[in-house]
Amino acid sequence: MDSMLRDFNSKFLFFYRIIFFAIFAWGVPVGHIQSQPLDVSIQNQIDDSGNIKLALTLKNLGSRSLYHIHSMFHFHHSMSMMSKIMRLDPGQSITLENDKHPPVMRVGRYPLTAMVDYWTRPNDGIKKTVLATDSFYFKEPLTSKIEGSLESATDSDSSILRVFLQNRSESFKNIRMMLLLPPGIKTDDFSGMMGFTLRGGEEKNFEVRVFRQENQEQDRFPVRLMIEYGEMLQHFSGEINGTVRFSPSWYSVKYLAHFTALAIMSLIMLGYYYRIYNRQK
Repeated sequence: MDSMLRDFNSKFLFFYRIIFFAIFAWGVPVGHIQSQPLDVSIQNQIDDSGNIKLALTLKNLGSRSLYHIHSMFHFHHSMSMMSKIMRLDPGQSITLENDKHPPVMRVGRYPLTAMVDYWTRPNDGIKKTVLATDSFYFKEPLTSKIEGSLESATDSDSSILRVFLQNRSESFKNIRMMLLLPPGIKTDDFSGMMGFTLRGGEEKNFEVRVFRQENQEQDRFPVRLMIEYGEMLQHFSGEINGTVRFSPSWYSVKYLAHFTALAIMSLIMLGYYYRIYNRQK
């Protein structure tokens, strides 16, 4: 009897694992499981006069070639386009150098962002975007006192990006913000720079409506809110990273139907094994 029970438990555990894996694999979109094939890293070098040199290293970690790779640097309210790479084969790595960053004058930390677009195939592939963030400091790594978060909520034809900010210091800050959106999405509520004053300990919330451009099927986009302010001869910067999500009308219905079908299947099989177990008793 004990051997029969152990055999039943072993079969039940095996069946349970299969059901769990099937629900996970079927219920989670494929794009969430696959890793990002393009690795993007930023290197920087700054001298005592505030002159800075930047380098962007791109490496294909995937098993297929990537095409039409176009990179752009965002730094300190300016941006610079990099040379276009027509093809990057699996395992291949290319480093692009940039010395167009304007010299910095104030002591402190400065943000860096690299936005890289690429195509999965040369002609009819899917366009994807990688957003890499970094920072450098001049003489002293000052820490920003402005903290916050980004949250995304969807509706029928757009996404609402909810921004929360808080001044963690006792003094007021005149902040300037720049919202970086990758190609494929846009907003009419936040273009260029936005600025306002946050008093000591004050919190502020606002919303930005974001639209997906035509013929764009990608569901998730990385976004970054850059925040900077100055005090005397010091410069402070921080960044808040988030994700804007667009869920098509069929998205939740499709995966809910898959999950429901698998749940019903698992209940039927559990009932079947339960009857076998009672007979064996």
